[in-house]
Amino acid sequence: KQRYQRRVRGQSYGKRVREVEGGAISPLVMNTGGDIANEFQKVLRTLSTRISKRTEEPYSEVMAHLRTRLRFCLLRSCLIALRGNRRKIAITGLAHTELVI
Repeated sequence: KQRYQRRVRGQSYGKRVREVEGGAISPLVMNTGGDIANEFQKVLRTLSTRISKRTEEPYSEVMAHLRTRLRFCLLRSCLIALRGNRRKIAITGLAHTELVI
């Protein structure tokens, strides 16, 4: 299923990204179990390498930190999808309105 999703995304966006923006697309695909697709692994490796060189932290610690953050973000989004967002939403600029039935 992930292969199909990657192929569809690559075909639909790839041409536009190459022509308009002059770049390439790497879809960041994860499933709800936390498994990471191959292209996403490549992006994480590149990002971890650059961060570890810049901050002089060990590569393994940077990679572990990135994976942990990503998995918690995935978990948070799954929980919000299941139970809804419980944060208060600030609504401003609305006048008091009455409902006429």
